Amino acid sequence: MKTPTCGKKPSTTGSKNMDDRLLTEIERQRKYLNRLPSDFTYPLFNAKQAIQSQRASGYRDTASAGREIVDNAIEAGAHQIHIVLDTEKEGNLKGSVRAVAFIDDGPGMLPQMARYAMSWGGGSHFDDPSFIGRFGFGLPNASINQTKTTAVYTRTDGQNGFTKVWLNIDDYNEYGMQTIHEPEEDVELPKFVQSYLSRNHITLNHGTVVVWDKPDRLSFRKVASLKEHLINDFGVTYRYLLATDKRDRLNDFELIIEGTRVSPVDPLFLLPEGRYYLPEEDGGAHLAYEHSIPVKYVRNHESGERHLRRVEELSEIDRSDDEAIAFGIILVKVSRFPHNFIQGRNVKDKDITDANRRFEIRKTRRGMSFVRAGREIQTFDAFPRKSKDEGEGLGSWPALLAYAYHWGIQIDFQPELDDVFGITNDKQSVRPTEDFWRILAEENIDDVLRAQQSKLQDEADMRRRIQLDISTISLRPTRAEEAARDADAAEGRPPQIPQYERDTVRDRFDARVSKEAERTQKPLEEVRQALLAEAKRKPYQIVYEDSKHGPFYEPEWGDPGQIHVKLNRSHPFYAEIYSKIVSLNGGDEIKDGIDILLLTLARAELTSEDKDMRDWYEAQREDRWSPYLKRAIKNLQQRRQHGTTTEGQNESLDENGEVVI
Repeated sequence: MKTPTCGKKPSTTGSKNMDDRLLTEIERQRKYLNRLPSDFTYPLFNAKQAIQSQRASGYRDTASAGREIVDNAIEAGAHQIHIVLDTEKEGNLKGSVRAVAFIDDGPGMLPQMARYAMSWGGGSHFDDPSFIGRFGFGLPNASINQTKTTAVYTRTDGQNGFTKVWLNIDDYNEYGMQTIHEPEEDVELPKFVQSYLSRNHITLNHGTVVVWDKPDRLSFRKVASLKEHLINDFGVTYRYLLATDKRDRLNDFELIIEGTRVSPVDPLFLLPEGRYYLPEEDGGAHLAYEHSIPVKYVRNHESGERHLRRVEELSEIDRSDDEAIAFGIILVKVSRFPHNFIQGRNVKDKDITDANRRFEIRKTRRGMSFVRAGREIQTFDAFPRKSKDEGEGLGSWPALLAYAYHWGIQIDFQPELDDVFGITNDKQSVRPTEDFWRILAEENIDDVLRAQQSKLQDEADMRRRIQLDISTISLRPTRAEEAARDADAAEGRPPQIPQYERDTVRDRFDARVSKEAERTQKPLEEVRQALLAEAKRKPYQIVYEDSKHGPFYEPEWGDPGQIHVKLNRSHPFYAEIYSKIVSLNGGDEIKDGIDILLLTLARAELTSEDKDMRDWYEAQREDRWSPYLKRAIKNLQQRRQHGTTTEGQNESLDENGEVVI
């Protein structure tokens, strides 16, 4: 019998082209090591693999990558930035974008600086990260995400020609140390750039032109679509830098895309320069809350832990404090929009109103907007809402339901606090520390938002009550409610209230009769008969409630013989699935199907004559189905955030401006 040997060298025969999944870990390691040249020096970054990895870096779309080029121009002091799209002139791709040029009138770059800027980390603001730039990754990182070939043309004065440096990732197909090519001097600009400058009477005596040649990863291939995409994104991202009113303007520059000047877009609709702004007295947005929080970011030398603390006294701002990492101000701003200011467009409507356009802006910015040095980073929609979060002092934040379209919150901060907000090198996302949420909770910002949401809900409920009089209830049953009623008629027997629950249902009904009689000042018997008639006409009804820790739906006997399904608007099922269905093409039919399913489940649970079986249903719904569904939806949200998502169509609103559900 042979004794097994340890550490026996695995065979590499045929492994060169073999699928990695068929190799052992050691065979796989040898496969990749065999690709390295004999004189490989093991640099910190391995050009061939690193470039391919960076190309797949997480820029969400062309606009988010383009922001990096615009950021560089703003940081350099450009007053005008033009974005020009060149198109294919013939063939199957005629009319599609074949090149994108970013033209700025900044001071330009010295030849070796241009070469340096094309490398990762080749920035000039590491010692003064007080504005937009900081990391020196933007130019190469964003460019290779959109194209394989990028060229930079630059000059510092009109007496000299342009210097050109370029990066073609196909040139870097070797392992080991690679370098940026030497600059070329006195070169001409691409013809489509020359033509644009000539048509617009622009003399670029100094400045920089970044050209993405033959981009293969654009979000849109057609000029009109790509132009609209860039205008909409940049209008929001640079709203405070684009403002023309000196009171709001943080910089003096214009951004022009294919000849169209980009106007600022404020998702809070408080900026007078912003698109679709209305003064408050004319029905515009209301500044509901504004508050500045002085903070300091400190490091405990003994534990090494870092924490954000509120500054209580001016004496705490001590630049010589060796535990202090940074001092700063967090500005919190909350706006609320009046009824009909934001409206989804009904597919039957032919005209698009400003209220519809505002809804399109709010649709992708329902949450907390983070603005760094006047430049928006991200709208963050993941408030701390786990049960343990509130216990740990992170606050009690509202669920982002349909009402969140009608209020907005913005957080402004300076780059000194980047570590607090987890700013990444692509400036696309924020990851606030727990201390940030604790400070906001201590300042009762979570209460402010819950109050805004509750006020909107109360106003909507009041509008519905005004329309409803108890003696003339006219709400038609939905198609699903009618279908359930007709199914009972086909069976020949309406649902029966179990014996063990009849007293409870009767007492609840008597209480409601008394309450409605007092509210309407009508006789008890008249109210009783009106409610019984309504229950007979609508034996099934979908209603809505808010229960922070409740199940995603709850069945309940309403007026005698009436089955209610109470959908919980605080559960992610409502916010992430149910309320979004109507915005889809054919969404009403899908919603009808879900309603039928919920009504069927509710009927089975409520009509169970076996009390133990009824308790089993309740336990399954509350302790198993709802928590599992909540976790599954959270996982689905995370997958959407890390993958490519497609925006849905517009939500429909009724004549009162409420989301149709």
